[in-house]
Amino acid sequence: MKLHVDREACLATGLCTAFAPEVLDLDEQGELVILDRTPPPHLLDDVRQAVRGCPVRALRITED
Repeated sequence: MKLHVDREACLATGLCTAFAPEVLDLDEQGELVILDRTPPPHLLDDVRQAVRGCPVRALRITED
């Protein structure tokens, strides 16, 4: 599994970071940062919730 963000669509609301703080964060400029593009298995449910919780659907998961 690999996590991707569409930078043009992302509004950096931070909602996704609430679901998966070990994987997603906002930097000092308010931009979304993916801390781990291939998160470990124990965080997959959190990452899936973050993807579902994105109000503009800027996050996606691929099975790489």
